[in-house]
Amino acid sequence: MSPLAYTVICILMWGIAVFVMKLAGARLDPVTTAVFNMFGYVALGIFLLPRASFAMTHAHILAVVIGPIFIVGNMAFYKLSQTGHVSTLAPLTALNLVIPIVLGILFLGEPLTLRKGAGILLAIGAIYLLS
Repeated sequence: MSPLAYTVICILMWGIAVFVMKLAGARLDPVTTAVFNMFGYVALGIFLLPRASFAMTHAHILAVVIGPIFIVGNMAFYKLSQTGHVSTLAPLTALNLVIPIVLGILFLGEPLTLRKGAGILLAIGAIYLLS
């Protein structure tokens, strides 16, 4: 599959997930929602298990660390979803995209170009307008 196809899938799946997170999070407490969310991860994980690599490298440990980070972020969004509209919350929480850009520049030596800087500022402006 092409990078464009993966980009479209990612945007669609994450966009739909945020909408469904709002629906579930507005009706259940964050802990219950997170626990039931894990059933979805486990179900897909069992399906993908035969295709996984089980060497224990530094990258595998990082992959494990990702889980709790997402769980805590999701629980915060579930709690947040009880307080506001998804049309406001989704753009505000989309500011999370600035964090990997800054971390990539600081820790991975990725260049901060005028274009990236302008993109960050425009993203913040767009989120302000959408919210």
